[in-house]
Amino acid sequence: MKKNESYQGFELGPIRPPSEAYSLLLRINRGCGWNKCRFCGFYRDTPFSPRSAEDVKKDIDRIKYWVDVFQGRAAASQPQTEGEQEACYMAYNWIQSGMQSVFFQDANSILMNPDEMIQVLEYLNQTFPSIRRITSYARSDTINRLGLERLTRYRELGLNRFHIGLETGNDYILKLMRKGVDKQTQIAAGIKAMAAGIEINEFYMPGMGGREYARASALDTADVMNQVNPDFIRIRSMALAENLEMYEDYESGLLTRPNDIETIQEIRLFIENLHGITSFVDSDHILNILLELKGRLPQDKDKMLATIDKFLDLPEDTRNIFRLGRRLGIMGDLRDLNNRQAVDKVKQTMERSGIDKSNIDAVCDRLMIRCIPI
Repeated sequence: MKKNESYQGFELGPIRPPSEAYSLLLRINRGCGWNKCRFCGFYRDTPFSPRSAEDVKKDIDRIKYWVDVFQGRAAASQPQTEGEQEACYMAYNWIQSGMQSVFFQDANSILMNPDEMIQVLEYLNQTFPSIRRITSYARSDTINRLGLERLTRYRELGLNRFHIGLETGNDYILKLMRKGVDKQTQIAAGIKAMAAGIEINEFYMPGMGGREYARASALDTADVMNQVNPDFIRIRSMALAENLEMYEDYESGLLTRPNDIETIQEIRLFIENLHGITSFVDSDHILNILLELKGRLPQDKDKMLATIDKFLDLPEDTRNIFRLGRRLGIMGDLRDLNNRQAVDKVKQTMERSGIDKSNIDAVCDRLMIRCIPI
């Protein structure tokens, strides 16, 4: 891993979690230090390279300059480079959101040298003392390599939430997808981070194990959550693009692609088996069929299961209208089935394009792939 010889200007990475939509994005490294997961294509063409603390601090300076401009404390200048335009837009949007949260990019930014990470955190807080939350993607194996004292120091400096791609708690699927960790590693990392006072957001990817391992994945993933009791459980339904390595498993017949109905049945089994925890469950990603599926455990568990059952109990034709409406962006939640204009628009699309129960699965699969930048 070789660091840049000179500062290249303000940088932005390609993705962030939906929950960080209003956060300041700061790029700590480029790409993913693991970059072997067969279900992910985000960083395949981005060689991993860490940025230095000095470069990140210069990015912070650029954001500070534009914040001062917009708040009337500095004279404005015209952005001359793409990076400077991004810093300008980022600062403006961050001001509109209240300047309280920051998200470190790209994947697993806690790979940064710990001493340099502390430099960045100290400088960030010195520059913007109003920040309340600093978050990062984090791999379980990296969390486990960092000492509890180091993690606690990060939290004291404001790095107080990790987004962890758990995906599944099933060891067979984890190995098949080349995740690089096993179930016990995931459990240990979650417990360790929470012991340091860091909030944990665990991502669960229903559908990853196909129809064959849906039940095992739901039960094993619920078991991980029950042992960790993360602050947040966020659902990320699988989208199967042809350029992903895991596509080979479906082409060869090793796995069978689940449809929306089977995926939501897996999610139901997962939620049904969450016991003794106080996590907040959220279905906040565009790939999920039921965006309204959210609530605090244990008090909202029955409500979430009832939401799922309401969808599963719909007549097949109505259910297909909703599925297509969601995938086309015409419908946001089940209440939109009462919107006659939206329903008619979906029906017209189905008639015009020849979509019916014989091909609805294939159509929805293609529409899901269009929603992700891979």
